[in-house]
Amino acid sequence: MAFVITDDGSIASTLQAPDGNAVPDSIEEMWPGAIADRVRNNVRRVLRSREFFTEEIDHGGTGGSAEHIYVAQGRDRVLLIVRDTSRRQQDMSRLQRLAFADAVTGLPNREFFFGELKKVCEQQRLREGRAAVICIHVEDDDAQQGSLSGRRYNTVLEELCQRLVRELRGANSLDDEDFERRTIIARIDFHRIGIILPSIETGSDAESVTERLVQLLHQPVDIDGKSHATTVYAGIGLFPQDGAEVATLAANSNAATDEARAGEPGNIAFHSGTVQLHTLQRQDLEVEIKAALERGSFALNFLPIVDATSNAVRSVEALLRWPDSVMASHSTSRIIGLAERTGLIVPIGEFVLRESFGQLRAWHDAGLSDLRLAVNLSMQEFSRPDIAPRMAALLLEAGIQPGDVDLEITEKMLARDALNGFQVLNAFKALGINLHVDDYGTTACSMAELAHSPIDGIKLDNSLIAGLESCDRDRSACNASIASAHALGLKVIAEGVETTFQADALRAAECDMLQGFFFTNPLTPDDVQS
Repeated sequence: MAFVITDDGSIASTLQAPDGNAVPDSIEEMWPGAIADRVRNNVRRVLRSREFFTEEIDHGGTGGSAEHIYVAQGRDRVLLIVRDTSRRQQDMSRLQRLAFADAVTGLPNREFFFGELKKVCEQQRLREGRAAVICIHVEDDDAQQGSLSGRRYNTVLEELCQRLVRELRGANSLDDEDFERRTIIARIDFHRIGIILPSIETGSDAESVTERLVQLLHQPVDIDGKSHATTVYAGIGLFPQDGAEVATLAANSNAATDEARAGEPGNIAFHSGTVQLHTLQRQDLEVEIKAALERGSFALNFLPIVDATSNAVRSVEALLRWPDSVMASHSTSRIIGLAERTGLIVPIGEFVLRESFGQLRAWHDAGLSDLRLAVNLSMQEFSRPDIAPRMAALLLEAGIQPGDVDLEITEKMLARDALNGFQVLNAFKALGINLHVDDYGTTACSMAELAHSPIDGIKLDNSLIAGLESCDRDRSACNASIASAHALGLKVIAEGVETTFQADALRAAECDMLQGFFFTNPLTPDDVQS
């Protein structure tokens, strides 16, 4: 479309216009105020300078509307040619997306990843900051066995990538102003996903993020009613110690992933020489845990659970007492985290089950025939395909009734088993074991999952109990949880009770059982019997 425009911005004549289109009377009719002012200023500049001017006007928005304008000089007027370039811009945007996007996962591809990593390295070099590259290797167990088609494999991979996007803050946001609060996720190889953490304080920050992501990806994917499992490994490269340049940093994170694959599924490895000492310390700790198991240095304490009305002891929860050789210089969370990553949590868990079952048999023989036992399962134990038969064998070995055992699982375990139609929990129920959800109220457990599960009770997390005196919302949350559980026919236990106020508030809310240091500290087996 071409117009002759006077100095005041009015249209003097139309040289060409599409059929059926109304001819505008002024620049304002063609563009909104800011753009109209810009065009008018350019017209005046051309009149003064007697030079031509050209500009691309991008209107933004999802429609990709754009125009190219050409302004040519005249004696007292100019010729303005406007060409609609929306289609061309949309085509260019589409080509750019195709050039930098993975067709299967929808994530950015390797080229995009390396471009963003270059920016991160440049920014952190100026700031003298730290960043991390996490390389996650995903192997689909069913695909390796040849039972998963290419289409379904792509569906599994797409779901895993979407989990990462939902889990990580600012995933693939290009907002430079929020540089430290975003992450970059891309598919960098057939089996590998690359993640950039643009700003970290220490290698431990990257490690904790990686552990969370590995656990997230370990959860099976449900396709058409069938569950598909994955095996995940991860390597971590740190900027600048593992490479101040993009190629070196990326290569070293890949090398760390290859090292992780030499270990157990779920293994995480650092490449950094500066973190090798940290890795060696973890290896030393692993040796200490194995040695303690072989020596029989672990022991159990028991924390009573009392009837909320009578304060009579109804059951005891088995608590693992770590040996001093392991606890000397490490926190409990660090030890448990290492045990889970290395698979040592499985033999440790079996020790707890065998020892506590044997102790319950001893108490029953000593006359405490009504005493029940509560035991916990880790996610790795729960994920073992033979966990229910193994539990049955241990119960038979100890000579105790399954109905005397309360098995405590987490909300995450419940949600995971819900994807498989509660196969594991139903197997436990078939044995006669009672099932409780531990730490209830801390993670995502839908009421639908709880209502349709074979769960017998819930155990309110101590973080809710701690706020009963000071926080009305915590008190309301406890009351609502108790009422909802009772409506579903479930028993309710409150853990972490430490004050008279908390105990009285829970009794008023009709909580069934209470547990905490308000009643007693953890007891030895002899203390329980006395």
